[in-house]
Amino acid sequence: MELRLLSRSDSRALLLFETENRTWFEAHINPREVSFYSDEGVKKHIEEFLSQHQRKAMLPMLIIDDTGEIAGRINLTDINLVSHEAYLGYRMGEKFAGRGIAKRAAEQITQLANELNLQKIIAFASVDNIASQRVLTHNGFVEMKTHENFAEVQGNSIDCIEYHKIVKEKHDTLG
Repeated sequence: MELRLLSRSDSRALLLFETENRTWFEAHINPREVSFYSDEGVKKHIEEFLSQHQRKAMLPMLIIDDTGEIAGRINLTDINLVSHEAYLGYRMGEKFAGRGIAKRAAEQITQLANELNLQKIIAFASVDNIASQRVLTHNGFVEMKTHENFAEVQGNSIDCIEYHKIVKEKHDTLG
């Protein structure tokens, strides 16, 4: 498993990944616009993400399995280089869930956050998404508080837990 920066050449594979997992994703998170699920929609999406990356506001990564297939996506968003914090989001394809890939991806993106001199990563997980909660706690994220009615999925209001992780910088020294 490796993380790879999203690129324009990923459009076909990304469209396939998103289309194959659409029902799975929409059971857990808000659906994407219908226009996303087309060659032009995915190309536009990639351009938007790469533009944010160029402005140092986002780190959009693909999670690639050992066969070279997209297993998931993981991003640092709303990167703030003044406050040294960012938000973590990820999604795994259904057939890749439960294999520990998300745990390893979260560990790797934390290392990348350190290289970006970020001090804190913030993440949210539904109170019902035990697997996502385990990914976060396994990687040293600490539960901060629960937000009631944080999001709406399939017409139902969901509560989410906010997690924080303090990223240790490589150049920290004792004394």
